[in-house]
Amino acid sequence: MKLGLVVATKNEFQAIFKFRNIDNIKLEQVPFPLFKIILEGKEIYAINCGIGEINSALATQHLIDKYGVDTIINYGVVGSLVDDLDLNSTVIIDKIFDYELDLKELDGTPLGYHQDFDSTYLIPSKDLLELVKKNFPNIPHVTCASGNKFLTEPKFKDYLHDNFGCLICEMESLGILIASLKHNCRSIFIKGVSDSKNGGLDEYYKMVDESAGITFEILTQIIKLL
Repeated sequence: MKLGLVVATKNEFQAIFKFRNIDNIKLEQVPFPLFKIILEGKEIYAINCGIGEINSALATQHLIDKYGVDTIINYGVVGSLVDDLDLNSTVIIDKIFDYELDLKELDGTPLGYHQDFDSTYLIPSKDLLELVKKNFPNIPHVTCASGNKFLTEPKFKDYLHDNFGCLICEMESLGILIASLKHNCRSIFIKGVSDSKNGGLDEYYKMVDESAGITFEILTQIIKLL
């Protein structure tokens, strides 16, 4: 197994080094900052992809093509779409909904439906999901709405929850998962809630460092199992 860790923002990425003395070697700055780190005795290629699905897909592809990574881990922070998901909660994504893929006017395809995968919901590796569920039964498994927009409007959050069962939203997981699926790479997504349903940028900026740190500590426990 060769592990890759895809992380979006600088705040999330810095959590890797903030609370632990982790052995690391910087391998690249371009096209993305990339380090080889040792975490829980495992060698991991950690890449800071930047915000958005295009960046995350490119970074995942880079790890696969250049470093031969076969298992992708994504951790970071997300927004909540419901009232009862507390700040700093950690969740595992078990389904991803692409709320921006809309071909209805072209051919009547339902919103979010990916023809390449014959599905509206894209699913990370089931074996890794089962592994985490078995060892961490208290971590909720949730459906994620992914798209290239930082969502703050409560009514649209209600729409994603009420119509598609989404509990969280973020901007990178879809790109990572599509790249992983195309190359038969395993994947797992570990997320921390940094902003509530009625929160926004102020809440995000206030909570992002704390939430990322808490989620990273849980990530290290999961890595022990891999």
